[in-house]
Amino acid sequence: MINMKKSDPLWFQKTADKLIDKVFLWAIPSSISPNTVTLIRFIMVPFVYLLLKGQQFDWALVLFIIAICTDFIDGTMARTRDQITDTGKVIDPIADKLLILSVLLFLGFELLIVKIFVAFIVFEIIAVLFGSWFSFAIGKPMGANVFGKIKLALQAASIGLFLFGLLISNRMIVDVATYILVSALIFAVAAGLETVRRKAAYLNENKIIYNQPTKH
Repeated sequence: MINMKKSDPLWFQKTADKLIDKVFLWAIPSSISPNTVTLIRFIMVPFVYLLLKGQQFDWALVLFIIAICTDFIDGTMARTRDQITDTGKVIDPIADKLLILSVLLFLGFELLIVKIFVAFIVFEIIAVLFGSWFSFAIGKPMGANVFGKIKLALQAASIGLFLFGLLISNRMIVDVATYILVSALIFAVAAGLETVRRKAAYLNENKIIYNQPTKH
């Protein structure tokens, strides 16, 4: 039985990791690294987009669900098998963002929220790349925060509903997906602010000072 105190801020993640470990990880050899699973997600991205362009919404939905599943699988693998790497902290969020972006680009820019989220995701990718350089420079790559995880869950639910709504031509489901995407944007902003706060706190705690070269 899982005995986890809810006062532990990571109790939900630890509980989910144990469940995912028992359900999925038994079938994944220890020779396969979490980063390999992340790379598989990268490979799936163009195929999801091509299936959507080909109006094959059923297969696109199936592949999207599989791709999303690889996200929590590689995270659990990294934590439970002690295989967390600095590289994984960088490529994992980029793979997630590209997957979501591929579907949003197909949906087009008729919806304002899609326009906003596409711009936000592009900004996030740039921020992750710049942030990874910054993090390696200070010697502390930052992992995802709780707001980012909630955002991804809402994004995945929204995109899944979008695809399902398109598959069965149900406008109401598409509308519900739109509202979920709006809520995901709120958590996306919160995740960005939390990342900035964590980096600033790390710099403050370690008193890292960047000295400017003096002029002679």
